[in-house]
Amino acid sequence: MEKKKEESNEKEELTLQNVPKAVNYLINEIAEMRAVLEHIESQLGLGVDKHRPIDEERAAEILGQTKNVIKKMVRAREIPHYDKGRKIYFFEDELIKWVEQSRVKTFEEEYKRHRKLY
Repeated sequence: MEKKKEESNEKEELTLQNVPKAVNYLINEIAEMRAVLEHIESQLGLGVDKHRPIDEERAAEILGQTKNVIKKMVRAREIPHYDKGRKIYFFEDELIKWVEQSRVKTFEEEYKRHRKLY
Protein backbone atom coordinates (compact mmCIF):
# COMPACT_ATOMS: atom_id res chain seq x y z
CA MET A 1 0.00 0.00 0.00
CA GLU A 2 2.82 2.37 0.83
CA LYS A 3 4.43 1.64 -2.53
CA LYS A 4 1.26 2.80 -4.29
CA LYS A 5 1.26 5.94 -2.16
CA GLU A 6 4.88 6.69 -3.15
CA GLU A 7 4.12 6.08 -6.83
CA SER A 8 1.15 8.44 -6.69
CA ASN A 9 3.38 11.10 -5.06
CA GLU A 10 5.90 10.76 -7.88
CA LYS A 11 3.21 11.18 -10.56
CA GLU A 12 1.54 14.13 -8.85
CA GLU A 13 2.16 17.43 -10.61
CA LEU A 14 3.93 20.05 -8.53
CA THR A 15 1.67 23.00 -7.84
CA LEU A 16 1.81 25.87 -5.38
CA GLN A 17 -0.70 24.08 -3.16
CA ASN A 18 1.29 20.86 -2.84
CA VAL A 19 4.78 22.40 -2.48
CA PRO A 20 4.74 22.04 1.34
CA LYS A 21 3.77 18.38 0.95
CA ALA A 22 6.54 17.82 -1.62
CA VAL A 23 9.14 19.59 0.55
CA ASN A 24 8.10 17.50 3.55
CA TYR A 25 8.44 14.34 1.44
CA LEU A 26 11.94 15.37 0.33
CA ILE A 27 13.00 16.23 3.88
CA ASN A 28 11.90 12.77 5.04
CA GLU A 29 13.73 11.09 2.16
CA ILE A 30 16.93 13.02 2.93
CA ALA A 31 16.66 12.14 6.63
CA GLU A 32 16.33 8.45 5.74
CA MET A 33 19.33 8.63 3.38
CA ARG A 34 21.38 10.40 6.05
CA ALA A 35 20.52 7.68 8.58
CA VAL A 36 21.54 4.96 6.12
CA LEU A 37 24.81 6.74 5.28
CA GLU A 38 25.65 7.27 8.96
CA HIS A 39 25.02 3.57 9.58
CA ILE A 40 27.28 2.60 6.67
CA GLU A 41 29.99 5.02 7.84
CA SER A 42 29.91 3.60 11.36
CA GLN A 43 30.08 0.04 10.01
CA LEU A 44 33.10 0.94 7.85
CA GLY A 45 34.74 3.04 10.54
CA LEU A 46 34.48 6.22 8.51
CA GLY A 47 33.09 9.64 9.25
CA VAL A 48 34.08 13.10 10.28
CA ASP A 49 34.42 12.14 13.94
CA LYS A 50 37.81 10.54 13.18
CA HIS A 51 39.60 13.88 13.38
CA ARG A 52 39.26 14.36 17.09
CA PRO A 53 41.97 14.14 19.71
CA ILE A 54 42.48 10.74 21.32
CA ASP A 55 44.78 9.60 24.12
CA GLU A 56 47.62 7.09 24.22
CA GLU A 57 45.31 4.29 25.32
CA ARG A 58 43.00 4.73 22.30
CA ALA A 59 46.01 5.11 19.97
CA ALA A 60 47.41 1.85 21.32
CA GLU A 61 44.07 0.15 20.75
CA ILE A 62 43.83 1.41 17.15
CA LEU A 63 47.38 0.34 16.32
CA GLY A 64 47.22 -2.95 18.22
CA GLN A 65 50.10 -1.96 20.50
CA THR A 66 50.60 -1.47 24.21
CA LYS A 67 50.62 1.95 25.85
CA ASN A 68 54.31 1.46 26.63
CA VAL A 69 55.13 0.88 22.95
CA ILE A 70 53.19 4.02 22.02
CA LYS A 71 55.09 6.02 24.67
CA LYS A 72 58.42 4.74 23.28
CA MET A 73 57.37 5.69 19.75
CA VAL A 74 56.43 9.18 20.96
CA ARG A 75 59.79 9.64 22.72
CA ALA A 76 61.58 8.49 19.55
CA ARG A 77 59.32 10.76 17.43
CA GLU A 78 58.35 7.77 15.28
CA ILE A 79 54.62 8.43 15.42
CA PRO A 80 52.60 11.59 14.65
CA HIS A 81 51.43 13.15 17.91
CA TYR A 82 50.71 16.42 19.70
CA ASP A 83 52.11 17.52 23.04
CA LYS A 84 49.87 19.86 25.02
CA GLY A 85 51.29 20.52 28.44
CA ARG A 86 51.99 17.17 30.02
CA LYS A 87 49.43 15.32 27.90
CA ILE A 88 50.04 13.58 24.57
CA TYR A 89 47.30 13.53 21.93
CA PHE A 90 46.80 11.82 18.59
CA PHE A 91 44.24 12.07 15.82
CA GLU A 92 42.78 8.76 14.69
CA ASP A 93 42.67 9.71 11.01
CA GLU A 94 46.34 10.79 11.12
CA LEU A 95 47.36 7.48 12.68
CA ILE A 96 45.50 5.57 9.98
CA LYS A 97 47.16 7.65 7.23
CA TRP A 98 50.54 7.12 8.91
CA VAL A 99 50.04 3.34 8.85
CA GLU A 100 48.82 3.45 5.24
CA GLN A 101 52.01 5.25 4.17
CA SER A 102 54.08 2.23 5.14
CA ARG A 103 52.19 -0.23 2.96
CA VAL A 104 54.40 -3.03 1.67
CA LYS A 105 53.87 -3.89 -1.98
CA THR A 106 52.90 -7.41 -2.94
CA PHE A 107 55.29 -9.55 -4.96
CA GLU A 108 53.01 -9.10 -7.96
CA GLU A 109 53.14 -5.28 -7.67
CA GLU A 110 56.94 -5.36 -7.34
CA TYR A 111 57.21 -7.71 -10.31
CA LYS A 112 55.07 -5.41 -12.47
CA ARG A 113 57.08 -2.37 -11.39
CA HIS A 114 60.33 -4.20 -12.08
CA ARG A 115 59.16 -5.24 -15.57
CA LYS A 116 58.22 -1.64 -16.42
CA LEU A 117 61.73 -0.48 -15.55
CA TYR A 118 63.31 -2.78 -18.13
